[in-house]
Amino acid sequence: MGLVPLDARVLDIATGTGDVAFLAARYGHAVVGLDFSERMIAMAKEKDAGGRILWVNASADKLPFSDRSFGCVTSAFALRNLRGCLESVFKENFRVLRTGGKVLHMDLGRPTSALSRWGHKVHLNIGIPLIGKWVCGERWPAGYLENTIREFYEPVQVCDRLTKAGFSDVRCRTLSFGVIQLYEGTKKC
Repeated sequence: MGLVPLDARVLDIATGTGDVAFLAARYGHAVVGLDFSERMIAMAKEKDAGGRILWVNASADKLPFSDRSFGCVTSAFALRNLRGCLESVFKENFRVLRTGGKVLHMDLGRPTSALSRWGHKVHLNIGIPLIGKWVCGERWPAGYLENTIREFYEPVQVCDRLTKAGFSDVRCRTLSFGVIQLYEGTKKC
């Protein structure tokens, strides 16, 4: 959480069961976890025995918060699921951030080297479905993960959308040989 500005109020969009929200709270941040799914919010609340986090059921492209009310907006593995409204999501991120605030969005992507892409493709098409069916049985959404990764934007396209939304110092850090990307941007005005 070293990338999150000190003493920032954090908004974790598409929080799911709240893993990133809990991490930010452990580092002393005031945190709001937001998700479109009432079920996910209910599961996150169950894990929050101390009631440290404010849980909100709402959409990431229509945030129910006033302008400049957060110091950081985060998400983990959500951008692919927001592809159809990504521009609106980034505009809303910009709107709710204070001057100097940051966005930190982490998501799955595609490696850049040929060998890594080949191994990644084999893992996505064979390994992940086998593990998914083993863990989830018939509930495993066959093809969903593979398709969202394959159809998601290239990092430069995500960075371009962040820039168009108003962010400065936009960059993408590649992690795990490009399997994971961390997108960053700062609100300067």
